Amino acid sequence: MKCYSKFVLIAMLASAAALFTGVLTRRANAEMQQPKAAPAAQAQEPEETPYDDVEYNAYMAASQEPDLAKRGQALLDFIQKYPKSALMPNVNSDYPRLLRECSTAKKYELLQSLAEKWLKLHPNDVFTIGYIAEAANNLGNYDKCAECMEEIYKQQPSPTLAKDIFQVYQKTKNLAKQIDWADKLYKMPEYDADFMLRFYFVSKYAEAKNNPKAAEYAQLTLKSADLVKQPNAETQEQLRKVREVCYLVIGTNFMELDKFADAIPAFQKANKQDRSGETYRLIAQCQENLKQVDEAMISYAEAEIVAGEKQETEVASKSKARMEKLYKAMHNDNTTGINKVYTKAKEELAAEK
Repeated sequence: MKCYSKFVLIAMLASAAALFTGVLTRRANAEMQQPKAAPAAQAQEPEETPYDDVEYNAYMAASQEPDLAKRGQALLDFIQKYPKSALMPNVNSDYPRLLRECSTAKKYELLQSLAEKWLKLHPNDVFTIGYIAEAANNLGNYDKCAECMEEIYKQQPSPTLAKDIFQVYQKTKNLAKQIDWADKLYKMPEYDADFMLRFYFVSKYAEAKNNPKAAEYAQLTLKSADLVKQPNAETQEQLRKVREVCYLVIGTNFMELDKFADAIPAFQKANKQDRSGETYRLIAQCQENLKQVDEAMISYAEAEIVAGEKQETEVASKSKARMEKLYKAMHNDNTTGINKVYTKAKEELAAEK
C-alpha cells in the first residue's frame, strides 16, 4: 500500500545512516589502535585505550547477543552504566541496526518496545519514530501510527506523507482527524483532481444519514471530478458511478428541504450517468409536490418502463400503481386512454439517449 512507502523509506535511510556510522566508527577505532611512531631517541610505549577490559567486554557481549530482545536490553544497560564511553559511537550504530533487524523479522511488538526506549534517549529522531509507526500500523494501532507520522510530518512535511497520514486515519474512528487532514490535502494542488478524496466523505455522511453534509461533499467531489484529465476507461467508469451517486445525494437533500424544483435537475443529471427506475420515480414525486400532475404521470410511466428493463420489480409496481391513481383521479376513475401517457414516456426516454 502506498501508506507503507514512508516506512520503507525511513527504514532504508536508517540502514544507510547506521552503515555509514559503523564505517566511521570502525575506521576511528582502527586508527585509535594503530601504534604511533615514537621519536627515534625514545622507546615505543603501548598506547592505552580509553576504556578498560570490563567495559570493552560488556560492549562486545551486548553487541553480539543473538537474541534481539536481550541485545536491546544489554545495549541499553551499557548506555546507562557507561554513558560517556568511547564506545558510544558503536552503540549508536548497533541499536538502529537492531531496530532494522526487528523490522525485517516482523517482530513488531519488540520493535515498538525497543524503538520507544531509544526515542527517550533520542527525542524527535525521525528514523526511530518511523519504526514506531511501522510497528503500530502492523499491530493495528492506527491512531498511534498516525500520531507518529504526524510527528515526522512536522519535521519533513510533504504532500505524499500528508496523504499517507489521512489514509491511516481512515482506518480509525477519529472523524475529526480525518476531516483535519483532508482539509490540508484540499489545499494542495497535487490533489485538486483527487475526487475519491472528497467522495470518501460523501459515503461516510450518507451512511450516517447526514444528507446536508453528504451533499456538501458531493458538490466538492463533482468539482474535483471535472478536473480529471484524460481518464482511462477504468477511471471513466469510476467517474460515472461517483457522479451518479453525488447527484442522487444532492437531489435527495433538496427533497428533504422541500426544494423540489432544485431536486429535479439533480436527479435528471443522475439519470444521464445511468438510468434508474427509482430516480425517475423520485422525479415524479417532486413533480407531484409541485402540482405538476401531467408531468408526474409521464415520469411515473418512465420509472415503470426503466424499472422493468432493469428488473426492479418493486419500483415498477409502485410507479405503475401511483401513475394509474393519478390518471383515474383526472379521468372519472378509469384508465381509458392511459396508453397516451406511456407513448409520451417512451418518446421522452428515446430522446434522452
